[in-house]
Amino acid sequence: MVKTITGNMTLAETVTEVPKAGNILREMHIDFVNGGDQKLSDAAFEQGIPLENVLYEINGLDMENTDGIDIKYMDEMSIIKYIQRRYHEDLKDELPVLTPYVEKMADQDESLSEVWEIFKSLKKSMTEHSEEEDVNVFPLLESYIDNPSDSKREALKPRVEKIRNEHRDVTGFFHRLREITNDFTPYAGATGILRLVYDRLERLERDTLDHIHLENNILFQRVGLRAS
Repeated sequence: MVKTITGNMTLAETVTEVPKAGNILREMHIDFVNGGDQKLSDAAFEQGIPLENVLYEINGLDMENTDGIDIKYMDEMSIIKYIQRRYHEDLKDELPVLTPYVEKMADQDESLSEVWEIFKSLKKSMTEHSEEEDVNVFPLLESYIDNPSDSKREALKPRVEKIRNEHRDVTGFFHRLREITNDFTPYAGATGILRLVYDRLERLERDTLDHIHLENNILFQRVGLRAS
């Protein structure tokens, strides 16, 4: 049954029901990954956007995820494996390939040097973050899901809180990139390399925020590890 999105639904509920709504909220500068408990109506009001416009756009989308997978029907173990395969592995491939292009773009246009500096910080943060999840957080989380105990839960709490804080940092990097690139919009007469970089950075933002949404608003919530 198709569920109509309303203003009383939270941002997390909205994007969980209609994954492609994340693209609309990103473009409206609405933080649905760290502020998932906020009502859609309140978020629209804060951004000065008429709620009816937001609802019209979101309810006009199809319900499927970009890759056709409906996360709502996956169990927690499957979500972890999906995150690792869909996001962590792709990140390992994308960041090294994108790096020289961002550097070259900044060399060609000194006004974009901040993009290069932010990208370097983003790359370091995301690489370390993914490794921490794969090596420490996810194995402990899988053990907790398979055989819950108070001791495992207590061991998870500070690790998950650290992950959430890192999610805020990464989101902040992308927010700043949107500011200084005019929402990843190439200026008139922009070079081919700038257009390529802006397109890839926006794609990286989309995938990263979808990734964080899965963890903050679905996986951690399901196992009872809500934000403190």
